[in-house]
Amino acid sequence: MSATETTIATGTWNVDAVHSSIGFEVKHLGVSTFRGSFKDVAGTVTTDGGTVTAIEGTIETASVHTIDAALSGHLQTPDFFDTEHYPQGRFRSTAVEDLGDGKLRVRGELQLRGVTRPVEIDAHISGAGADPYGNERLGLSGSAVIDRTEFGISWNAPLPNGGLTVGEKVRLVLDVEAVKAAS
Repeated sequence: MSATETTIATGTWNVDAVHSSIGFEVKHLGVSTFRGSFKDVAGTVTTDGGTVTAIEGTIETASVHTIDAALSGHLQTPDFFDTEHYPQGRFRSTAVEDLGDGKLRVRGELQLRGVTRPVEIDAHISGAGADPYGNERLGLSGSAVIDRTEFGISWNAPLPNGGLTVGEKVRLVLDVEAVKAAS
């Protein structure tokens, strides 16, 4: 069923952290793409008139996860997320534009390491419907590109060719499933 065939009920939807993924992708050594994610996420999606009207979310920065425990630990240090001083990252939409056919342009404010910057997310409604337990569910997917140095995440090491160990541009990748709250 496509997003255009789906009816979306008006209300507030709570992010189902078990079935959602907030990840990031960044160039490593200029030759490959490194991926990581956050295990502890929360948020809400607000809908009205059959479309999304607002999105808010948080990540617990200490829940950053990669396939290497030592690297995940390094990402928690002041070199990157500084989880001791900045335990959460936050997003709050300021405008959601319905582009038709389930596509959305979400403008908002992203806060990391105490720095708040504007961000624009290209998103789409990936589905909506009832689950086997009588709950209504809504799926959203999206991505955005940020410059990590604008958030004070500037650790790097130069390469012999003049490049950088870690790219400055980071692609955020979002796959969110939310459950409609009781009225």
